[in-house]
Amino acid sequence: MLGVIADDVTGASDVALALRESGLRTVLYFGVPGPGVTPPDGCGAVVIALKSRMARPGQAVAQSLAALRRLRAHGARRIYFKFCSTFDSTADGNIGPVLDALADALDVPVVLLTPSSPQHGRTQYAGHLFVNGVPLAESPMRHHPVTPMTDSSLPRLLRAQTRRPVELLRWDTVRAGAAAVREAVDDAATRGVRYLLADALDGEDLRTLGRATADAPLTAGAAGLAQGLAATVPGSGAAPYEEADPLSVRPAAVLCGSCSARTLEQLDALRAADRPTHRLDPVAEPDPAALAERALAWYDALPTGAQRGAPVFHSSVPPGDLHAIQRQLGAERAAATLEEATGRIAAGLVARGVRRLIAAGGETSGAVVTALGITGALIGGAAAPGVPWIHPTSGPRIALLLKSGNFGGPDFLTTASGPPPDQPLPPPPPHGRRQGARP
Repeated sequence: MLGVIADDVTGASDVALALRESGLRTVLYFGVPGPGVTPPDGCGAVVIALKSRMARPGQAVAQSLAALRRLRAHGARRIYFKFCSTFDSTADGNIGPVLDALADALDVPVVLLTPSSPQHGRTQYAGHLFVNGVPLAESPMRHHPVTPMTDSSLPRLLRAQTRRPVELLRWDTVRAGAAAVREAVDDAATRGVRYLLADALDGEDLRTLGRATADAPLTAGAAGLAQGLAATVPGSGAAPYEEADPLSVRPAAVLCGSCSARTLEQLDALRAADRPTHRLDPVAEPDPAALAERALAWYDALPTGAQRGAPVFHSSVPPGDLHAIQRQLGAERAAATLEEATGRIAAGLVARGVRRLIAAGGETSGAVVTALGITGALIGGAAAPGVPWIHPTSGPRIALLLKSGNFGGPDFLTTASGPPPDQPLPPPPPHGRRQGARP
């Protein structure tokens, strides 16, 4: 069994989809599952979604080690630490501190890692990270409101977060094949190198890295390398289980918290489609309970047809507006207010009968699953690369979509929350509802 520790909810969904599409029956837990929870029979991969990306390093390490202990108890002998494909992190973590803790706990001399995920436009070459062909430091990530990425050099970024030696595994070695990669890993171990950042430009590079590290107790990266590893797990390659069409589940609602350029573009598309839209403003109402109550009152006042047309609740604003909010309230207070309010809204919507929820943003997604009491789920099909439909096995039985801020095309939120009530539903899939027991 492959065990995955993901540092946020949307990243966990992304890697879980990659494993499912490799044919592995995959279960996703939100938070560390209790000792009485066991994965379903025939499960090839277990993913634990944490909210550790923005936590303090000590908290992130403690959460990750707790997840490691639970995965080992489930029988996972290969561990994958999933971090963001844009390597975004604060100056002192948490990628480096968590890697150090996991490698020490597993007594691993060398960890191979790469954020390369070509299906999302992320590639690593000569140790530099590119986003859709643009160096990371020149991409929209340079304007990230919490973790602005102003350096494209991955070795330099990781060295700032760990005292362990970091080296680069160059692309020519990767292209030479799995044996050459294994030789490079062995050589690094003899020289005391702890981390090898591997160049990778396409899926074949990632499959090579997966074959080279098939027996490694610990590897790390984005969803791309996880998919390369999945190909080496017994049982991979099987057809995924089927599911009912999530777009047939109504009514729907959208919760947007990400302030990424792509989510703002998707929000504009929702407005252009005349979707009812309500903004959550923590400056006008800093009390999260009152902020949520006001939003739900707006929803209740909508005509019935408008409620069926997937209304939108958002705190997503352009960078300048976000900085102004953070100056007035403080970044932590503003984020905490909006997360609690969003969770309350999600719970209120489900209580009102909403059965399809689309959440945009990692912290927003975490707030939603926490508020709804969702602790586990089976992974459904993709609504977009890296964005699966999620079928909860605890809490309310709803169709759930948890989207990283940067994922999906401009019309993604419009499509995922549609079709509008005046359009016919798409036909159901030919084989009916998804198969398989729930964990």
